[in-house]
Amino acid sequence: MDQETGGMHADRLAAFSDGVVAIIITIMVLELHAPETADRAALTHLLPIMASYALSFLLVAIYWVNHHHLLHSNRRIGRDVLWLNIHWLFWLSLFPFATAYIGNTRGAPIAVMMYAGLGTATAIAFRLLGVSLSRRNAENAVVSLIAPSRRRKNTVALLANVAAIPTAMIWTPLAFAFLTLPALLYFLPDARAETI
Repeated sequence: MDQETGGMHADRLAAFSDGVVAIIITIMVLELHAPETADRAALTHLLPIMASYALSFLLVAIYWVNHHHLLHSNRRIGRDVLWLNIHWLFWLSLFPFATAYIGNTRGAPIAVMMYAGLGTATAIAFRLLGVSLSRRNAENAVVSLIAPSRRRKNTVALLANVAAIPTAMIWTPLAFAFLTLPALLYFLPDARAETI
């Protein structure tokens, strides 16, 4: 039992987070509406919405997988971890709104800029959560082994999101490329994390 968290264990935190992520994904999919006609133009009109949904689904899934590895390898939690986890979930919970906005505006620069800002805030929140957990579990040798490569990935992903913010106002296809980079970096978790 962890006195500092009133008995909360990493498993309970993981279960709560899993539930929130499941709701986020459900809300995103409920925003998808089938076309009312069976013509190609109706499907073409849905492409930006489907593209934003696919990217958001992939990003949320990657966060979920990495959150699983983070909590599985760092069992000691405290009040700071609980609040940092809530902070991360707050930003993650805005993905359904940002996804709908970017899809409904067909990738308007302001929507892409907002989506990139949300990606940046979510990445920072996840990084703060990871740093707090790592400090509490500093003796974990396996985590120490994979930490440098994870930090590099995190930094590149964060910089890609930050770069997408001003780029969205200049050329949205390049901003989308920046937004897709974190998904490419994290599609598969670090192989060494699988052994934890």
